[in-house]
Amino acid sequence: MKKFLDAHSMRILRELYKNSKITYKELAKKVGITATACYRRIRELEDRGIIKAYTIEVDAKKLGFPIKVLIEVKTRTGVSTEIIKVLGTHPNILKIYGVTGEQDAIIEAYFQSIEEMDSFLKECRETCSDIKDTITHIILNEHKNPEGWFQIINR
Repeated sequence: MKKFLDAHSMRILRELYKNSKITYKELAKKVGITATACYRRIRELEDRGIIKAYTIEVDAKKLGFPIKVLIEVKTRTGVSTEIIKVLGTHPNILKIYGVTGEQDAIIEAYFQSIEEMDSFLKECRETCSDIKDTITHIILNEHKNPEGWFQIINR
């Protein structure tokens, strides 16, 4: 793999992954460069599309949505286009992934109760005629790599 980011830029990404609210001054100190150089590097990472957004991580349980599910979807047509069109803006759905393999899509969604999830699944089948079958996985626990997946870059 071609190395396209130097060690300073990688450290910037790692630190922003941990805390995107860190100040340029604090970040520069952790990375070992000046605040001006840090700002320039971040702008370059943004301009190149490597940094796409600064966001927050919300605790859905504390907002009253303790049930997180991944729903595997098999369609009649073999594509996820209709699912995205019909369900893409549903308030319980966070993401819809088009995938390879036996299933055609995976839906990541949050619910307040099992009953709400059950109603959602019935509604999906009624409103999206392309859905042939679903397999629902309730997430019991979750682990997030504290260093981020991008640590494999520039090995």
